[in-house]
Amino acid sequence: MEKVVHLLRTRPSVDRAGFAASVLGAVAEIEALGALNTTVHVVDESVAIGGPMPCGDGELPLRAAVSTWVPAHDLVDLGAVLAPLAERVDGYLVTESVWSEYGQRRGSARDWPAGERSPGITTVAVVRRNDAIAEPEFTDLWYGRQSPMSEEAQPRLRYVRNRVVRALTPGAPPLDGIVMESWPSQELVDDIMAFHNNDAENLTVMMDTVGRLFDMDSLRSVAMAEYLMH
Repeated sequence: MEKVVHLLRTRPSVDRAGFAASVLGAVAEIEALGALNTTVHVVDESVAIGGPMPCGDGELPLRAAVSTWVPAHDLVDLGAVLAPLAERVDGYLVTESVWSEYGQRRGSARDWPAGERSPGITTVAVVRRNDAIAEPEFTDLWYGRQSPMSEEAQPRLRYVRNRVVRALTPGAPPLDGIVMESWPSQELVDDIMAFHNNDAENLTVMMDTVGRLFDMDSLRSVAMAEYLMH
């Protein structure tokens, strides 16, 4: 099995409720093609914040991420189903690390059914490696330092780290990672101090490591609702 993630971008004027309904409605169609264990992250009408590093003016906003597993990515064309839903759809083959699950390190274990909106809010980040560091150092720093450090420095409930293997759709911008992090509330994410456990040193350490790791000009972290369809 292989995991693929498709990122959907739409016009800022597109109705959020209608867009979310169309993306969630496509799950049955992509699963009929052989996809399994689909997760939808989407900026629906319940999302009231932009996120830690949202898309800027003049940039086609990132509005959804559809993650799923397929028997072989070259045999299942999910992009054909998703392309009509957005202005732009970029697909990526990834390797998944579920670094922490609901209830594993903090918070409560999942107790809501498949297809129901998850409590709280999720941030979806798209990242590229800082050109100042080589690939082996990047991996060591991200996996060995950033992931455990951020787990301690922030009140995160769930952390799924997707390392990009390659792009699957023509013209997709190069990425090194797509990260989904779940949080107790939108208010917490929107408060920079609460987002770092009300500790100024946590914020300093976080920004230092993030700046070393990632290309900050292209980094985006967008608040979305989460729907676990499995």
